[in-house]
Amino acid sequence: MADKAPFNPFVPPQRRVGKAMLSLRPIDDPAHDEHYVDVCGSARAYQRLTGSPDVVEDILTTGGYVLAFGESGCGKTALVNRCANWVRAALREALDAKVLVVDLRRHALALESSSVATRIGWACGRLVRALRDEDALVDPAAPELDSGDPDLILPELDALLDPSLALVVLLPDHLDLVREVLLYASGMLSPRVLYLAESALLTDAQVRGIELALEDTRPPIVLRLRTLTRADVARFVDDRLRRHRAAGRYPGVADPALTELVSTKSVKTLQRTLVGTFEMLRGEAVNYSESYAVTLEDLNRYTRGIQS
Repeated sequence: MADKAPFNPFVPPQRRVGKAMLSLRPIDDPAHDEHYVDVCGSARAYQRLTGSPDVVEDILTTGGYVLAFGESGCGKTALVNRCANWVRAALREALDAKVLVVDLRRHALALESSSVATRIGWACGRLVRALRDEDALVDPAAPELDSGDPDLILPELDALLDPSLALVVLLPDHLDLVREVLLYASGMLSPRVLYLAESALLTDAQVRGIELALEDTRPPIVLRLRTLTRADVARFVDDRLRRHRAAGRYPGVADPALTELVSTKSVKTLQRTLVGTFEMLRGEAVNYSESYAVTLEDLNRYTRGIQS
């Protein structure tokens, strides 16, 4: 039997070009859903949304708002993508109709220093454009749509949308804009529309304040992600090493290296470090075999290389 070709088990399925490290997107490729690993409390957060018996009915009758928050790189975007994919399937089953996913997160970097009103107005305008492009509106020329006023458009989306459709909207990062969350979750909801958002800067205290402020109306579904732990690292590494055994040959990871990887702090940096270290070793060829285990020194050599 021919020797198996060297393979890097940590290259993510959604990596397209160069060194881009993109989040899992089952909303585009259903196969990505099988690549999720329970890190930073993501499984519990996902279950908080998907395990609710009333979430689909609530979306259909009053609309909904989901907020994922946690430190930068902890997997919020991947979690939001997974939630959007689940909601789309659940709404399709409930409605037996089409569900549109509109991703407003791209090209939104210029909004970071903008006012809340500017950010919501931008998102509303982009959303209207997307709905027109998808022929998803009862009357694309309705005067409120041309007004550009979120207060006239977003709370009335149920009346403006084709009755056979539901809508999942992925909002740009909320940064630390508590008021923006409050405005969406209190005044902009509409039946058949779910907003999903994320923030790396909102604190536990701020999010708890949001929940308390809205507890008598419709509080958001909050998905909390925590800091990376050694158990998270071990689960992630074990999953990727076992998953790709038939794809080719590659080394394992020694225990001291696992412990060191906790210092990467985030899932994104963890994956980038493992991809880079395994690529470095694959290029050297000497130890790239199933009998070898990546060492702490290997990780340090890779880190020194990218810092030099």
